[in-house]
Amino acid sequence: MKVQIEFSLIPIGGDPHLSEDIALCEKILADYGLEVELHAMGTNIEGDWDAIMQALKACHEAIMEKGRSRIYSVLKIVASREEEKSFQEKVASVRYQLEKLMN
Repeated sequence: MKVQIEFSLIPIGGDPHLSEDIALCEKILADYGLEVELHAMGTNIEGDWDAIMQALKACHEAIMEKGRSRIYSVLKIVASREEEKSFQEKVASVRYQLEKLMN
């Protein structure tokens, strides 16, 4: 089943800087062949449900292996029987509506 997920991962304990851990997770997601878009508050992921869950598990395991004692994660999942617009198409649609309002 193809799904769209917004994923946020917050390692707890150890180094307060998160960019190295986030970069590691982004690489893992890319290695799984998933469509990803990093943004300031997390990552949008599009792909197969099982592949995404395996990749997220690999992210957690890799970060824990680096010495983090806990990880707090947030997932927002869109699963639909109908074909979903891509994240880019959804953003473009909102920008189009905004442009109409601004003119």
